Amino acid sequence: MYQSPVIILGMHRSGTTMITKMLENLGLFVGAEKEINNEALFFWHINNWIFNLHTATPEKPYNLRYSNPACRKVILESLEHFVQSGKRKQYLGKHAAAFKSIKEVNFPYGWKDPKNTFTIDFWSSVFPNPKVIHIYRNPIDSVSSYIERDLALKNKFEWNWKKKLKRDFLISKDFHQNFPLTSIEEGYNLWEQYVSKALSLKNKYADYIEIKYEDFLEKPLENLQQLATFSGLTPTNENIQKEISAIKSERAYAFLNNKEYLQIYQQLKNKPLMQQLGYDNL
Repeated sequence: MYQSPVIILGMHRSGTTMITKMLENLGLFVGAEKEINNEALFFWHINNWIFNLHTATPEKPYNLRYSNPACRKVILESLEHFVQSGKRKQYLGKHAAAFKSIKEVNFPYGWKDPKNTFTIDFWSSVFPNPKVIHIYRNPIDSVSSYIERDLALKNKFEWNWKKKLKRDFLISKDFHQNFPLTSIEEGYNLWEQYVSKALSLKNKYADYIEIKYEDFLEKPLENLQQLATFSGLTPTNENIQKEISAIKSERAYAFLNNKEYLQIYQQLKNKPLMQQLGYDNL
């Protein structure tokens, strides 16, 4: 019997990596080859390709709303091809010999990528009835972490021979990419796009669950048990306890200890989405 994949999504730096690693340790297969944020390279590369087709980036995802029929047809036909092509080995690893298509996998599996928030409607045409896990976090902590990490990485740029080759022959833009977010206020708009889109999925997918990052930190045992059951896993209580043993509850609402971020929060807390999610009265 085939399994429905678990598709994990949410705004960047919202706890998706932490929770995905926990579920992986409890038995959820999330890919043989993964990048640094525990995202399966197979799906990560394809999601990047879908974004590029729409001239979108993770920081400017809104262009995906303008997918014309011809483009959608190309994507859907390509996804059907990819999941049964030799590329599937990048995801399935040692399991590739047993399954001629990722769609045939018969054990709990899935993948994590913030970009899933906007590409899931393509993937659900290939994998009907996916199990959707949406993880969200207050925007100040989420956005500040995203900016501090990615902008810092871009600012540490150093030339090497590969980057110079790409520049000199103009064979790739990837020797350096602009990181357009430089303020929490700009980032809030991006957070709102991701969270609003993800929240809208609950009306589209029957198997949908959302987890508030701060609630997870407060009650990790019951939340991880819920996610494990939702994902089709049956871990022991001992294994769950092991996974949550390193959780630091003080990471919730870390921005409250930063005067600058706290001032920004005062300006944003009455936004409708902040009120909807209970972030307006901290």
